[in-house]
Amino acid sequence: MDGKRRKDQWTADDDEKLAEIVIQAVQNGKTQLEAFAEAASLLNRTKQACGFRWNKTLRQQYGQMLNSVRKRPKQLMRSHLKLALNSFDELTEAYNELETRYRELQSEHEKILKWLQQGSSFIEQHK
Repeated sequence: MDGKRRKDQWTADDDEKLAEIVIQAVQNGKTQLEAFAEAASLLNRTKQACGFRWNKTLRQQYGQMLNSVRKRPKQLMRSHLKLALNSFDELTEAYNELETRYRELQSEHEKILKWLQQGSSFIEQHK
């Protein structure tokens, strides 16, 4: 068996590709099962073989990286949600200020119209 390898034997390159696919998939919000299916087509293996290889061998090596990747989207979502809530509060405040200013301007507009009508009536009466 010198120089020969089984067709189902995993190489270091296969392991790296599988790990990269799994980590990137989880980082993008996909499941490990989806990653195994993607890796299976790329590596010409079954998704079960990819899952077994990941769970049996690679999880120990890449588990910590996977956990940090899993936490990142939640942290990003929290910061985006916090930003969105702050933006919503700012927009609500700005809207309320604009609505108040609009009412004030509308009131001033009505006063000016009355004043102009009175002026017009006064001029008509004194012709």
